[in-house]
Amino acid sequence: MMRLIWTLEVLLKFAWDFCVAVLQVVSWVFRPNRSMKPAIVRLPLDIKSEWGVWWLSLIIFLIPGSMVVRVRLDLGLLYVHLLHTDDADKDMQILKSRFEHKLRLILGEVKS
Repeated sequence: MMRLIWTLEVLLKFAWDFCVAVLQVVSWVFRPNRSMKPAIVRLPLDIKSEWGVWWLSLIIFLIPGSMVVRVRLDLGLLYVHLLHTDDADKDMQILKSRFEHKLRLILGEVKS
């Protein structure tokens, strides 16, 4: 039952983040004078399973303005391209707290 709740929570957070990111990207397109700060950021992973890394990568890829450019399972790292960031470390912590921990719970890697 808890896995279902966590799964729904991840889906709702993803839907929210997707909508917000779409609006941000549209605003960047229609107001090109804004200075953008793209970055490629290293995201250390706590998630261990390949399936979990795949799901996390998919979530990141589907959110407009972000994309996984490299996966290093041997080192437990994702390299993520962000179209714009003011604080890359903060953005990575948000990804970890919003999605990675819940995915680990869903996959049974950690206990609640």
